[in-house]
Amino acid sequence: MKTKIPQLIEKLCDEKHAGSAHCDVASSQVRLVNIPIPIHLFHELETIASEYNRDLNCLAGDFLTLALEEAIEHIPMQEKAHLHNVMHSHEHVEAELQKQHCNYDAGGS
Repeated sequence: MKTKIPQLIEKLCDEKHAGSAHCDVASSQVRLVNIPIPIHLFHELETIASEYNRDLNCLAGDFLTLALEEAIEHIPMQEKAHLHNVMHSHEHVEAELQKQHCNYDAGGS
């Protein structure tokens, strides 16, 4: 069985000249991250994105998503439970911030 990264590469090859190079960067289900990577890997990523008509940041996001999913699969169960609680706390804080941001003041000037 192929892992997800070889499947992504196969998809890139199959769809080399198809469709848009861009991806969703604005929905509420997406967060942008700014990460350092070694220059030689940046050049590899840049080459792949160019050759397969993909947005560089979208392609980097695809690879990072797959790597994180695989990494999470290897976290021990007890640690996963703890991390789930931490993630729930982060999500609660984010929801509260969003709620404050969306407050409507009908009498404001």
